[in-house]
Amino acid sequence: MVERSLSVESSGPVPSGAGPLVRVRLTIAYDGTDFRGLAPNADVRTVVGELVRVLTPVLGAEPDIVMSGRTDAGVHARTQVLSFDAPRDRLSDSAAFDGIARVINRRLGPEIVATSVEEAPAGFSARFDANGRRYRYRVNNSPTPSPFSARFSWWVPEPLNLAVMQLACDPFLGEHDFSSFCKRPKLSKEDVAAGQPPASLTRRIDEARWSDQGHGQFEFEIAGSAFCHQMVRSIVGFHVAIGRGKRSPGEVRSVIEARDRQAAEQPAPPHGLTLWDVTYP
Repeated sequence: MVERSLSVESSGPVPSGAGPLVRVRLTIAYDGTDFRGLAPNADVRTVVGELVRVLTPVLGAEPDIVMSGRTDAGVHARTQVLSFDAPRDRLSDSAAFDGIARVINRRLGPEIVATSVEEAPAGFSARFDANGRRYRYRVNNSPTPSPFSARFSWWVPEPLNLAVMQLACDPFLGEHDFSSFCKRPKLSKEDVAAGQPPASLTRRIDEARWSDQGHGQFEFEIAGSAFCHQMVRSIVGFHVAIGRGKRSPGEVRSVIEARDRQAAEQPAPPHGLTLWDVTYP
């Protein structure tokens, strides 16, 4: 049987017979290794696809889930915020919200874990209300790989110069057109025919730093208002090229100004990246 869909962001009418709705704010953490990304995608296993599968019988309707930010296949999240509408009669008290968390953790844990489920204001949007995202990327810079970190860090056996990688952080701060470090979204045929301009790739970066976690473990942390597709991984890939001596910190500004994807390096692999936090006003 096809379930009705409860729309979160659309301004269209609530499906007939749905009754009063409540906006739900769901915070999850997940190991993205065995998922083809966060967003629903037909015929492949995704994080939100799994959530919809286990929540639909509980809610009596298929939730239309809005994400604070998409993550690619293999990328993880410590804090991913989602929002959706659900029938009020299914979530009448705090125990019912706790029940949602128990269902997710029992059915999907430890790959996907609900860390918080709560009622949100009616107009809350996990995506549009967010004013900041923070990511961390881990690099294992030791001579041998580790079976204990292989799912969550990029093994780079060649010695890296962390000091010059840190020097390359400052030029990224502030607002820039990051076309050199982003995968530009493709315009549909309809958008091209309508003369729709390409999406802006201008973003603001507030923090960027490398740190030595000891025992050859390096961590890159970056925070900003929003990030475009593959941006963090592309910045890390460029920094690692600098750490290897292949590029220099002095090239960063010219590469940003080039606004050319070919001017940068290949993105770092996805499995070292974790969406660490999402902030709201």
